[in-house]
Amino acid sequence: MFSNLWVPGILLLGLVIFVHELGHFLMAKWRGVRVLRFSLGFGPPMLSYTRGGTEYRLAWFPLGGYVQMAGDSPGEDGTMPGSREEFLSHPWFGRMLIALAGPAANLVTALLTMILVGLVGVNYPDYPNRLGATPDTSVAYRAGLRAGDRIVGVAGTPVGTWVQIFLSNSKVPKSRPVELAVERNAQRFSIRLTPDQREPLFSSLRRPPTPPVVGDVVTGMPAYKAGLKEGDRILAVNGKPIHDWDELPPSLRSNTDRTVHLAVERGGRRVDIDVVPMNPDGSVAAHGQIGIRPPREGTFVERYGLGESIELGVRGTAAMIASVYRGMWLTISRFFYYHEYVGGPLFLAQAASEAARQGLDSYLQLLALINIAIMAFNLMPVPVLDGGHVTLALLEAVRRQGISARTYARFQQVGLVVMATLLVLILVNDPWRVLQRQRALGRASATIQETAKTAPRNPAPEEKTVAPTPP
Repeated sequence: MFSNLWVPGILLLGLVIFVHELGHFLMAKWRGVRVLRFSLGFGPPMLSYTRGGTEYRLAWFPLGGYVQMAGDSPGEDGTMPGSREEFLSHPWFGRMLIALAGPAANLVTALLTMILVGLVGVNYPDYPNRLGATPDTSVAYRAGLRAGDRIVGVAGTPVGTWVQIFLSNSKVPKSRPVELAVERNAQRFSIRLTPDQREPLFSSLRRPPTPPVVGDVVTGMPAYKAGLKEGDRILAVNGKPIHDWDELPPSLRSNTDRTVHLAVERGGRRVDIDVVPMNPDGSVAAHGQIGIRPPREGTFVERYGLGESIELGVRGTAAMIASVYRGMWLTISRFFYYHEYVGGPLFLAQAASEAARQGLDSYLQLLALINIAIMAFNLMPVPVLDGGHVTLALLEAVRRQGISARTYARFQQVGLVVMATLLVLILVNDPWRVLQRQRALGRASATIQETAKTAPRNPAPEEKTVAPTPP
């Protein structure tokens, strides 16, 4: 979708920042607070113009933005502003609304984006409609299906891919029987399933084996830092041979937070790579992930109507909110475990570039996720963030008395220290993550060159690859 690494990231971050600051700007105008400056980015202005007493500028460093309002800090003599047109003198309820408007704009944008994903269409990895292993103890075998069979129709609907088999079944009411059209050795026959047989049979269907070849490496995850590359074939995990992609997840899951020795074939040569599977979001299902995906053999696009898209958008946005807050809690509660996965501009640019390559739906979902992350981050009760202003406004409402200029200044100083510390961490993490990968790639390359001097080249036969769930 985009060829330049930075273009997807700049577009994504710019839109998120614009929406956030626009929320503050519009609410401040509505509440009668004078806005002196609306800036996208920090530093000297690249472009600027003034209208209606407000300077609008595009600055050189696209790492954020801000809305500067009249009276948003104590005067030089230590006194607080005194006019309702000035932010700190505005009633507490109005200040809280202005502070909440930015995160609220991000939330609304995320919801609308997720609804748009449903209308545009969701890309699912897809595979041929041929059956894999069908043990004689399986429901599919007892129903008459065998390995190598092709399911070409479900309930009278022709199907040509794996995803279409299950989608066609899901569109038939569960209380009704379903007839499968099956092709075997150029011969077709039908299998009729009762309502009670449908779910057990479809659950027992398996695809042909998938070679354990890396199709994509997720930026920032353990595989990225360990130096795994697209096209690598995983031969063994801790000495245990791996023949099928589906063998990888249990092998990695059983070694969460422990070093795993991978034997990898790269360019016809073997190289050993150490990686530590992690639990990225603290859930049981996420145990033992290293951040790799196999190549896609095909893609199925499912588009939804407006009603379904709204429903999916609401559910998807709620799931993102839960995931982001869970991640924030894990980062705070287990800082030394998760802090290295905190990313900055470079990380965002890489993630946006990856999402853009995968398709418009992936890019839009990342856009929604970043909006939710910005919302959640800004609502933290930390001075200089929106959550800090909300905290002060609520404190004033409870005390029925505003805080002093000195207390406000100290409160802001604490916030600046916290934000500066976080900024340093982010700016260190980004290049360090890239440096780790480059070192790992260099070690692997040196190993391959060394073995090439002593061993003949013996490339593995080519195999087609398809894509199940990433480990």
